[in-house]
Amino acid sequence: MISLDALDAEELNQVAHRKCKLRSGNDYNDCYRYYSRIYPIRNTNPLSSNDTHQPLIVNLQNFGEPSTNIADKDFLRLHLKLMHAYWLEHARKRGLNLPFPILRLDDGDLIGCGKRAVSKSPNIYCPESSEITLDVRPLIKGSSNRASLNLNYLSLAILSHEFGHHVNQHIGREKYRGNEENEADWRAGKYLAYVIYNKLMPLEGLTTSANLFFSIGDFHLHSEHSNPKGRFKAFMNGFNDAYMGIGSFAGEWLQDTNETFSKRIHKSYSLNTDILYFDVYRFEIDRSRQITGNIVAGIIGVLNCSQGSKEDCANSLLYQGKAMPEGWFRKQRMIIQCRSNTFDIEGDEFKSQPINSDRKGQAQYLSQRDC
Repeated sequence: MISLDALDAEELNQVAHRKCKLRSGNDYNDCYRYYSRIYPIRNTNPLSSNDTHQPLIVNLQNFGEPSTNIADKDFLRLHLKLMHAYWLEHARKRGLNLPFPILRLDDGDLIGCGKRAVSKSPNIYCPESSEITLDVRPLIKGSSNRASLNLNYLSLAILSHEFGHHVNQHIGREKYRGNEENEADWRAGKYLAYVIYNKLMPLEGLTTSANLFFSIGDFHLHSEHSNPKGRFKAFMNGFNDAYMGIGSFAGEWLQDTNETFSKRIHKSYSLNTDILYFDVYRFEIDRSRQITGNIVAGIIGVLNCSQGSKEDCANSLLYQGKAMPEGWFRKQRMIIQCRSNTFDIEGDEFKSQPINSDRKGQAQYLSQRDC
């Protein structure tokens, strides 16, 4: 039985939810806020003390590397607490408060948003009831890079984005005032940079998760997603805001531009010290599926307009040209020739090029640093 004399944030959330679970919509919201305020918060709780983060960081460090194949609920709940502590501190600096959200990992029904089944509404934020649903399994069906994914790091990337919607709902947008999704991506980038800075996730956890994350996004009920490049820029703006940035390290990986990372490879069999080898992560846009999607939409549009109803024709025309490009971090090998001042990416369709022709700026940075 929970004592109501003094509660920690998670206990407070449970009490408020239990008191209000038969209500819905704004009625639930008002009820939840009321019960969230009438009970004192225990001072020894790390979420409400001055040193809010360190105990949670230690708990996650002790948790260790999460499983790659199964989303671990304990891992995600620990991160939810740290996420709340991180953004609660930010909210209080602005004189605001941030309630603890409800993370739905079960198969029940949502409290708000039409009380739809959680299983049929994966990976959304419901603003009516401050609920976050999380289930990455539907998102990875048929994924070609399934073997390289860590489901917990992918879940964490999505959770950080959905929590961004929660922050937006309660303290407002700051960076992208006119775009809900970019704001949530910016907040996700800030939190994941904080996670990497505190050695709670390797860089590979970020890059492999981002590959799917930026292509699928979430299914927020009140906004549309921009293309992967727009989302990625918002995310990396958050990533570079405080903890990470050009010249910082994530393990062995150097961040050499705002959106690229590198790791120097020492080839013992190479006697030519003027040739440098790097493993690199570079964010790339692939438009092949966008082109295919638009061609298919065009064919369907022609068929509907020639054989179908006026409504079918109008709907088909509405979606022509709307397929989005896909974007991901691609791991590649970069070779820099210091004497000739050229670089090459192994396996791409281009031959060696002048250093200054790298539009990402990565070759320029590495040649200046190491040649």
